[in-house]
Amino acid sequence: MEDEKIESSKNNKKMEDEKRTEHKRKRYSLEDLISLAEEIKDKDLREKVIEFLKNPFPTHRDIESTNVPLEDSPASIRWHHKYKGGLIEHTLATTKIALKIADALEEVYNLNINKDVLIAGGLLHDIMKPFNYVEDIEGEKYDHIPKFHLDHLTLVVAELYKRNFPIEVIKVVASHHGEYGSMKPDSIEGWILHYADTIDAFLNDIAIKICQARAKDIGINEIEIYNLFTPLKIYEIRTREGREKLREKLSEIFNIEGEKE
Repeated sequence: MEDEKIESSKNNKKMEDEKRTEHKRKRYSLEDLISLAEEIKDKDLREKVIEFLKNPFPTHRDIESTNVPLEDSPASIRWHHKYKGGLIEHTLATTKIALKIADALEEVYNLNINKDVLIAGGLLHDIMKPFNYVEDIEGEKYDHIPKFHLDHLTLVVAELYKRNFPIEVIKVVASHHGEYGSMKPDSIEGWILHYADTIDAFLNDIAIKICQARAKDIGINEIEIYNLFTPLKIYEIRTREGREKLREKLSEIFNIEGEKE
């Protein structure tokens, strides 16, 4: 009888693991960013971007490593993409959204948009964020470094100057916060990058709030959801099937019995 219970427990755990694996969130890597950088036609710019991606550490002697790899870094602490791997997701999505916007504008308005600048700006606009973050002991949460130094935008603009990037790339990165930043975009490419960044950040932020609410509903840490789903996938399920169905699915996946009021 005891052997049967053990075997049943093993089978149940196997089924739960398989269920979770089925929903496993795809984790992107540096190679995904480099693959996108390879689409830059200008050889010199392409090489500069790839070198920056491979070696993002600031060249200033007083900037210390936070030991947060680019591939693990969140894109924020309390807002959009605030989970491990969030920065690389946001970087890829922002760059690809910018290119799609450029395609539409070129087709409708007969424009000639500099996609090399868009790709370079998209891939590098948040690259200094890991140098503002520190990971907790458990490796589950992030916070700002204790002695907070230059913000990520100041750091990246300084580094782009140091590495002799074209002024067009420096300007689109420096202005990617749009009307809320220290400078507004002064080109179509600049505005495209700003709105691509905004679209991805705002959508993810809305989805994060839904994840937080459903995690609270079923009594789990929201990080458990991010390990299996992107927040936008949760948002999609919520939109198509409703809140209660989403809660049921999450309860089943995380093996939560009963409902929490």
